[in-house]
Amino acid sequence: MTLSHFAAKAWLLAVLLLWVSMGAGMRAADAEAFDPGKATGPEIQAHRDQYIPQEYPSPARAWFYADVAVVGALLLSGLWLVRTHRPVRWITGQLALALLYLGFIRGGCICPVGATANVLLGVAHPELVGLATLALFLVPLVMALVSGRIFCGTVCPLGAVQQLLSRRTVRPVPQWLHRTLLVLPILLLVATAGVVWFGFGFLPCQLDPYKPLYFQGHAWTQKVIALVAGGYAEPRWILAGSALAWSILVASLIAGWFIPRVFCRYVCPYGVLLGALAAVGFWRREINAETCIQCERCVKHCPVQAIEPSAKTVRLSSYQCVQCGQCTEICKRQSISS
Repeated sequence: MTLSHFAAKAWLLAVLLLWVSMGAGMRAADAEAFDPGKATGPEIQAHRDQYIPQEYPSPARAWFYADVAVVGALLLSGLWLVRTHRPVRWITGQLALALLYLGFIRGGCICPVGATANVLLGVAHPELVGLATLALFLVPLVMALVSGRIFCGTVCPLGAVQQLLSRRTVRPVPQWLHRTLLVLPILLLVATAGVVWFGFGFLPCQLDPYKPLYFQGHAWTQKVIALVAGGYAEPRWILAGSALAWSILVASLIAGWFIPRVFCRYVCPYGVLLGALAAVGFWRREINAETCIQCERCVKHCPVQAIEPSAKTVRLSSYQCVQCGQCTEICKRQSISS
């Protein structure tokens, strides 16, 4: 890595860290400006006079800290798995754990994909973006700048569902169609910003086809916890989501069986941001042209078609690569490094 290349990346990382500090500062300033304790007026004064303080345990803040801690720990673990070329089954096992916590226990709502819309909303209203949301949004981006889309391949609950429920080897999408469809997430990112800006809702949450699975898992998890703790639990069968939502889920799972990570590749707007930073990351997965014999085994096993043949060797796109580790494991010449 040349000095100028390293300096450019260090500058980009500094900008990201500055954004974090500015976002936290803006939120603190807005919170102080809108402090109810400093507000005046007859209605507010009447509310103060009639208000009776209540003490009750509030686990929300603890959950926020736990979510950030779990995502951070999984990212560090995923970085170690990828950088040390551990077996794919280890990465798959971590994805299963991420799905269990972020998907089922937390209901799939605590994720940087949804945080994309929240942070875009915070551009106009910084006071509406919590520090936990900002952290969940920025930490995977910083990791992408460091070592590629580690979040996608080892942490994301959306990616976990797709990878666990897809075939290992499938016929690839035709290159012309694949490259055309790669434009869709970029358009959806722009659309997400527009929808949030004009107050029409959170587009990524509406596009998530796996919500019924998470909600159902969350409902069952809470029921089991209640039964174990001896508390009240709904005695009847719990079914979360409408028939339409479950139909979309089934259709998405069928499509994902034949087209691995179809949502990650052609829908997810957060993947655009991760891919852009991964493309200029400090450490990127690369193919050694001197040792590569162009057997194209990696091409056939890449679930996102990030590897394609070229004139002298095969090319790997850091923008598309989700750091799943399958190409490294399948290469008999050990020509792929990360």
